[in-house]
Amino acid sequence: MKKELAYLLLLLAFAGLSSCKSKQRIAQTTSQADIRLHDIWVLDEIDNQKLDRDSFSRGLPQLEIFVEEKRIGGHDGCNEIRGGVETSGDLIRFSSLASARMDCPKMQATDNFRNLLDQKEYHFIIKSNRLIFTSGNETSLIFKKID
Repeated sequence: MKKELAYLLLLLAFAGLSSCKSKQRIAQTTSQADIRLHDIWVLDEIDNQKLDRDSFSRGLPQLEIFVEEKRIGGHDGCNEIRGGVETSGDLIRFSSLASARMDCPKMQATDNFRNLLDQKEYHFIIKSNRLIFTSGNETSLIFKKID
């Protein structure tokens, strides 16, 4: 009886260790995907259209994503922006964006960019120093890594 109990305890301990290692691998995979987002990204394309820096008063919009702090900063081509961000697997969710609203001469492209991020959710992939946001089957935004 004691031998059977010892065998059962050993089996349960082994199963528990295997479960812990599996959870660690999942956590490492998730954090590796998130860590790759933590960088400075400059907007390159919207809806498969290459952007011209002259369409924006301050040049092409930039995002700096702080994954662990769950926030973003940068500029929208006119104004400094900041907001919240959450990631889960290949999903990225933006909260409301905040900024001081200066009036720039080229606001149409700036407003379009802000509207594409403000309270939106995208699937993302990172490939060849590009951060690609997709919604459904459409590529919505492509950023280039600049840091």
